[in-house]
Amino acid sequence: MAKFQNDHDAIRAAMQRYAALLAGGHEAVAAEMLRERVLFSHLLHRHRADEDMETGRTLPGAPLAAALAADMQALLAEYSAHVRAWPPARIPGEWDSYAKAVLKLQQRMRMRLAWEERELFPFLSAA
Repeated sequence: MAKFQNDHDAIRAAMQRYAALLAGGHEAVAAEMLRERVLFSHLLHRHRADEDMETGRTLPGAPLAAALAADMQALLAEYSAHVRAWPPARIPGEWDSYAKAVLKLQQRMRMRLAWEERELFPFLSAA
């Protein structure tokens, strides 16, 4: 359980760092933003793989496992749509709109993490 909580904390920290970069303006932080985007993507995908494996082991066929998987697919689709909608060339010219879109997606991720901690973590702890 500590690993999953540490993952969640690392994902939240990455989102916080990215949000802080948004306040700096694109010219000041473009390289750092790219690094943080890549780091976040890596953290999320690694966590998702580990969590899927553990959920499949401890909750095979459970409605909660299916709900978690469906929600993660929806979240990943939202994330992919965001990346497609905001290619690097578009971001500087629409900085404020980009920042709002990022913060909205981050809020969705925070809700997901809280849901996992509230609904999934107790099952994993008991297993």
